[in-house]
Amino acid sequence: MAENATQTEAAELHERSVELWLGGRREEAIAMYREALGLESDAISLQLRDTLPNSYSDPNATPDGPINLQQQNAFAAYRNTARLTTDDARAWFNIGLTHEKEGRAAEAGQAYVESFKSHHRTHAAKELQAKSKSAVGICRRVTEIDPKDAKAWINLGAALGQVEQPDEEIDAYRKAIQLAPKYADAWYNLGVAQARREEDVEAIHAYKQALLLSPKFAKAWFNLGVLQGKLGNPHEKIRSYRKAVEADHNFGEGWHNLGVMLNAVGQTEEGNRAFTRARKLLNPKFRIAESIEFKSATTPGGAPDRPAATPPA
Repeated sequence: MAENATQTEAAELHERSVELWLGGRREEAIAMYREALGLESDAISLQLRDTLPNSYSDPNATPDGPINLQQQNAFAAYRNTARLTTDDARAWFNIGLTHEKEGRAAEAGQAYVESFKSHHRTHAAKELQAKSKSAVGICRRVTEIDPKDAKAWINLGAALGQVEQPDEEIDAYRKAIQLAPKYADAWYNLGVAQARREEDVEAIHAYKQALLLSPKFAKAWFNLGVLQGKLGNPHEKIRSYRKAVEADHNFGEGWHNLGVMLNAVGQTEEGNRAFTRARKLLNPKFRIAESIEFKSATTPGGAPDRPAATPPA
């Protein structure tokens, strides 16, 4: 019971921290966020005790004293974690604590801000993946916390897609592209949303933009192939499915649709090899694979994939 009460209190503090942030009370927001993290777990204090023992256990340590070699190594590890996994809130938090120990208030503040944003971004992505009814509101709040965060706009678009608000969904993806034109995921999700509305020419353009930025984007190749088939270009469709399975050798649906198209143009030997590969990859859903094959043999193709949320850390 006590643990649940603590979790509830932490959640309330996180919620309040967002309200303070949006109200322009940034220092209070970060302070409340730090308090919420402290309630969530003692992981941070344990990590500090194990990796930065002289920072806080030494009674003679001073705020502006240099950190020792062990502390430097820990600090480097936190920074590397934040670089590799940008939404690791605890890594950013520990970076802030280390800067604070060194007396570098400005750098500490920046790290705390990144920690604050990362936590709420990750929370939004998890709610989205769980298809929670509250996902739209949470994702929208993250765009309000940082209107220039392209990942936040992508997550908002995906959440809007789940509740079937296509106009707002597409607007969110366009906003992400405006902020980060080289973000392949934004172009891909825009293509999925447009294909769902049967705006095939626009969706093809979006998929091609995603592939210019990320040539190994298997799902983009697959969805491009689906639309090329709708527009009556079977050879381009085969090429796209080939590219999809080259990018991801374990893409069962890609191998399946490639087999369908190869059989449709008379290349049955290669088509059957593709089907064999698809069956192996789609097991244990073997019966489902056969059902897809039967339907697709008459009408090659398939529905475009759903938009993708940015993964939580």
